[in-house]
Amino acid sequence: MNIDNQPPNPQQQILAIISPAVRHGLREAQYLGFDHALTEAVSIGYLMGKGYSYNDSWKIVESWWRPQGTPLPPMY
Repeated sequence: MNIDNQPPNPQQQILAIISPAVRHGLREAQYLGFDHALTEAVSIGYLMGKGYSYNDSWKIVESWWRPQGTPLPPMY
C-alpha cells in the first residue's frame, strides 16, 4: 500500500523495475546500434523477470559478447 492506502499501480511498478534495462539499452544504442542494444535490454529484462537482479542480469548479458576471461566494461 502507498501512503494514500491505495494499492500500488502495477504498471508503474513494472516500468520502475525495468527502467535500468531501458536506460542501458538507450546508452548502448549510441555506441553499438539499435539491434544490439535492444537485444541486450530485452535479455536483461528477461533475466530480471526470472528473478535476477539488474546488476547480475547486466553481467550475464555482457558476458555473452566477450571472450572467456575478458573483463566486463564498467557499468554506466
